[in-house]
Amino acid sequence: MSSDATIETTPGQSADAAAKQAKPRENVTDMSNILQHIKGLETSNTDLAAKLLEAEARAKKMSAKTEAGMRSALDTLMTKWMDAVDTKDVKVKDGFRDGLEKLVKNSAEDNGVWQMMVAASSLHERQVHDLDQLRVENSDLKTRVDGIYADHGSRVVGGKGKADQELSRADVPAESGETLWDDFAKQIGSVY
Repeated sequence: MSSDATIETTPGQSADAAAKQAKPRENVTDMSNILQHIKGLETSNTDLAAKLLEAEARAKKMSAKTEAGMRSALDTLMTKWMDAVDTKDVKVKDGFRDGLEKLVKNSAEDNGVWQMMVAASSLHERQVHDLDQLRVENSDLKTRVDGIYADHGSRVVGGKGKADQELSRADVPAESGETLWDDFAKQIGSVY
């Protein structure tokens, strides 16, 4: 018995009889509290179930968007990369593609294999783009070089080059009839 409960006794009634009479009142109050608590738990459960359904619907929409984005990446980036990769057996490519399809269906965007495939196929596309750009620049340079240096005059920079009138030593007139060596001998002889 609880000490908080006061047991009222009527004249001629013993304390035991009064205690038996007080128990049903306590049981009714306890039962009322339990029922209110159960009702609160049921309300809370209903609210949580509604929130769970809402969260699942949101997750399903997000999953559908993620799957669509992954499908797009698989169909564009990764397909080009897989086609460019040379394998001896076509079954290897088919098995690999089936594995990627499973990742797309599960919307496993955070999967490490998926992330590496996205990175590898993106790198491949960037390298192909850079290679194509270098090819265009190379052919442009070849065209420019062939145009700039197509004739003899365009290959000479600053006017230096072989003279058109003086094609050999015989074409150069001797001013005094002396050669370089004669002039050298005179200078040496005058010094000693």
